[in-house]
Amino acid sequence: MKEIHYLLIILFLLSGMYVLTECMSLFYFSQAITALIVPVITVFYLVTCKRKIPYFTTFLILYSVAYLFTLIDVSEIHKFLTYYVSNLMFISAYIFLIYGVSKNIPFKGVVPRFNLTIIILILLNSYVLYNLWSNDFSSEYFFRELPDTIEKLPTEDVPLLRETMMSILLEFVYNLVVLVLLNVSFINYLYKENKRSMLLFIGSLCVVFSEVIQYAIFFPSDVIILNVICFLLILVGFLCFYLFAIHSIKKGALTFKTI
Repeated sequence: MKEIHYLLIILFLLSGMYVLTECMSLFYFSQAITALIVPVITVFYLVTCKRKIPYFTTFLILYSVAYLFTLIDVSEIHKFLTYYVSNLMFISAYIFLIYGVSKNIPFKGVVPRFNLTIIILILLNSYVLYNLWSNDFSSEYFFRELPDTIEKLPTEDVPLLRETMMSILLEFVYNLVVLVLLNVSFINYLYKENKRSMLLFIGSLCVVFSEVIQYAIFFPSDVIILNVICFLLILVGFLCFYLFAIHSIKKGALTFKTI
């Protein structure tokens, strides 16, 4: 287990650098350090793990590239392209992880067993998505008194409205996929009840909470403590994902269908 010790040391150093840059208001560097967390874990996984999981490898690579893509300094004309491409890569990464986890869950047996839990999860997710959707429309371009149709808008406002609608739709899909990941990992844990599934669920939970904090923060310089908490959640979440991928299946868990 020496490899995991090296990884922990690297992540600890990155955490210290992040806190230091946040306290010094060097927000570009703190964002760059945040973007390095997943790539570092990805490289470590690719180098040290002998038996790689294909869907998990794809998840890490897509997520790493998407994070690094957000750091590219581009002109205003291409910023919208960076935004859409990076978010689509994040969504694709989550979909690969969801597929990898869910493909080995026997839903025909799980649904009747946890039907009440699944119904509650669906209701909670619907409520969360509805509130996020409503907040996006009330906080974005739509809070202005716009005409009822795009055709009645001034010519210069049409592209802005269309771009805003596309971004809101993209963020809705993103939030939906993240919630699906959380639910699938939770159901996976309920079904298998082993350490490996618990690591996956804790990682998903940390990622979701980090997304909630990022949704609440519009400007990174506003509240440093929230930025630090968000950073730590991402770090702990992907560390749990890494441990999930390298964790061996114990004999006591062989009665379950492994991921």
